[in-house]
Amino acid sequence: MGLRPHDHTRTAGARHREAEQHLERPEVAEDLGLEAEQAKAVRTGELDMGLVNCRNPWDSPHRNDAKVCHVAPAMCMLCRNAVVFTSQIPRLLLLSDHAEHMRANLTPRHWQALWGRQAAAMAEIFEECADLIPAARSEIAELGLRLDLPLGMRTEFDR
Repeated sequence: MGLRPHDHTRTAGARHREAEQHLERPEVAEDLGLEAEQAKAVRTGELDMGLVNCRNPWDSPHRNDAKVCHVAPAMCMLCRNAVVFTSQIPRLLLLSDHAEHMRANLTPRHWQALWGRQAAAMAEIFEECADLIPAARSEIAELGLRLDLPLGMRTEFDR
């Protein structure tokens, strides 16, 4: 199985570089903790939450009413339902860059409370996939990729 930051997020990282293309294989899906229907939904983009994939957005650990998760993508990196593929590294790099930008605008204590755990989870993924980071950075630059975040994640209000 791939890296699981904080024993939550499942990553198709170093051992599973091509897992995304082979999700139809039962053993690949099983290794990522996905049932056949979930694997199909991930493969077709139905469970793409903007940053990473979600095993089941109606089974959120942040809700108890079986409604769709209301904290995506803000808390995806800390969620047991997250499934991360190497193709999502550019998105995660953009989020990491944003978190670092927010570090400059917040007190250390406030930044740690809002971004610290997400930043640590992303750092674990980046460490496992370090050889892919330069290509992901190039992809960001060449394609002009940008990160679209909900307003609450783009700025911090005095709460």
